[in-house]
Amino acid sequence: MDENLEDLNTKNRNKYSRHNRFSREHPTWSQNIRAYFMEFCKNTNIHGFKYLGERGRSSFEKSFWLIFSCVSFFICLTLINRMWIKYSQTPVFVNVALNPAPVWKVPFPAITICPETKIKQRIYNFTDYYHKVMKHSNPDEDALTDDELQKFADSSLVCDQHLYTSGNKTASVDTIRHLTEVAPPLDEVLFSCKWNSNNESCDSLFTPILTEDGVCFTFNTLDRSELFRNAAYFDDDFITQDNRAEGWTLDHGYPKGVGLDTFPRRATSAGSKSGMFLLLRGYKQDLDYVCRGPVQGFKVLLHHPAELPRIASRYFRAAVNQEALVAVKPNVRLTSMNLKNYGPHLRQCFFAEERQLYFFRDYTQQNCQIECLANYTLSKCGCVAYHMPREESTEICGSGSNRCLFEAEQELLTHDGEVESSSKKADKMCDCPPSCTSITYDVETSQADFEWEKVFEAFKADINEFPGIYMTRLTIFFKDMEFVPSEKSEIYGPTEFLASCAGLLWLFTGFSFFSIVEIVYFLSIRVICNVRKYGKHYWSGSNILLSNDS
Repeated sequence: MDENLEDLNTKNRNKYSRHNRFSREHPTWSQNIRAYFMEFCKNTNIHGFKYLGERGRSSFEKSFWLIFSCVSFFICLTLINRMWIKYSQTPVFVNVALNPAPVWKVPFPAITICPETKIKQRIYNFTDYYHKVMKHSNPDEDALTDDELQKFADSSLVCDQHLYTSGNKTASVDTIRHLTEVAPPLDEVLFSCKWNSNNESCDSLFTPILTEDGVCFTFNTLDRSELFRNAAYFDDDFITQDNRAEGWTLDHGYPKGVGLDTFPRRATSAGSKSGMFLLLRGYKQDLDYVCRGPVQGFKVLLHHPAELPRIASRYFRAAVNQEALVAVKPNVRLTSMNLKNYGPHLRQCFFAEERQLYFFRDYTQQNCQIECLANYTLSKCGCVAYHMPREESTEICGSGSNRCLFEAEQELLTHDGEVESSSKKADKMCDCPPSCTSITYDVETSQADFEWEKVFEAFKADINEFPGIYMTRLTIFFKDMEFVPSEKSEIYGPTEFLASCAGLLWLFTGFSFFSIVEIVYFLSIRVICNVRKYGKHYWSGSNILLSNDS
C-alpha cells in the first residue's frame, strides 16, 4: 500500500515538473514557424518540399532543392502569364464550319447599278454651262441668271468634286429634285430584266436610290421603312419596295416555314438560270465627259440587303457594249454564342442587340461608318451631303461645301499624319467593328464584246429604231450550290484555361487542387485545433512532440 502511494506521488511530481517546464519554456515564434514548416514539408505532395523539411539534410542539399523549386515555380508562372495574355487579349479565332450550307439559306446580293451618265445632256447640258462659268470671272452677273447658276451648282454635286467649289454652302430639297429630273430614269437605264429565268418588269425589281454617285437603282435592298429608323428623313421617291422582309433578320436568317419565293429574294440554285439577267442601256448623245471623266458605262455594287450601298468601296465596271458575267460566292461569318461573355471589342464584333444606330435599324459595319461620316460631316461643315442619312431639319451641303465634304472624309481616313484603312480608322474614331453575323459577296467577273447590233442585223430588225444607243449585258449568279461559312469561336474557355494552368503546375511542381486545400488547412484549421489542444503558445503540434522528446 505504501509502495503504491509512493508511485502515485512520483507520477504527480513528474507531471507537475513537466507542466512547469512547459509553462516556463515556451517556444519562440521562430521556433513555431520552423517546426510548423518542417511538418508541412513532411506531409505536402508538392515536389521538392519534403527535402527542405527533412532533419539531417545538409545546407547544400537544402539550398539545391530551394533553388530548383524557385526556378520551377518561376518557369511555371511565366508560362501561365503568357497563357493569360493570350486568353484575355486574343480569345477568339476564326475556323471553317464542318458542314457546307446551301446558297438559298442566304439572300441573293442586293445589286446597285449606277450609270456614269449622271446628267442627260438632252435635258441639261452641263458641259456648256461649265465653260460659261469658267470663262467669266463673275458668272452671276455676266453669264448666268440666278436660277441657271443654282442649277449648275446643284448639278456639280454629282460630278467630280474639284470641278466647282463655289456657290452656296447649303442647298435645299429642290437640289435633290433637280438631280432626279436631270438623271437618266429607271426605264431608260434598265432595258430588260430577268430574275430566276422569268421576265419581269424592271420597275417591280429595282427602285431608285441616292448614293454618293448620284441617282442609282437598287435591287433586293430592304425598303426604307425596314432599313432606317424614324429619325432618318428621305424623299418618298427613293428606296421604296413593294415587298417586305417576312421575318428575315441578319442574325437569324429566314424563319422556318417560309418558301423560296420570299423577300429578300434568294436564288434556288447556282448558275445563270437562277440569277439576275440585265440589259442596260444608255444614249451616246447624253455622255458628258466633263462631269465624270473619260470612262463611261455602269458601276455595279453587290452588297447586303440590310446595308446602304457605298459605291466607292468595292464596285466593278460594266463597260459600254460589253457583256459581263459575274459569278458570286457568299462570304458568311458567324460568331459562337459562347463569345457573348466577352466584351465586343475583345471579340471584335457586335451582336445585333448590343449596338443601336441612330439612323439604321440593323447594325452593320458599313451602316455604322456611313452614320459616323454623316455625323462628323455635320459637326465639321454644318451640313451633310445630299446622299447621307439625316434628320428633316438638317441642312444639305451645297457646292460651296464640296471642299469641306472632301476634307471631312479624308480626316476619317487619316490619323496622326498616317493613312489607314477606312475600317481601321472607323474602329478608332467611330467605334465600328464588324457585326458578329456578316455577309459579303466575293465576285469573279469576265467580260466579252457584246455585239448587239450584229444580232439586230441578223434578225433583220430595224436598228434605226434605236438611234445613238449603247447596250451592256449583265448576268449575276451564284457560282456554287453550296458555301462554307466561317465562325468565330473562343480559343480558351475558362475550363480550357484552368486545365492548361493545372497541367503546367503539375508538370513543374506537382501542385494540385489538394495542394491548395492542404495550404489552407495548415494556415487555418490545423493551427486553431493545435492551439485549443496544446495552448496558445503551442499552435504547432510539433513543439509538443519536440518538448516531449527532449
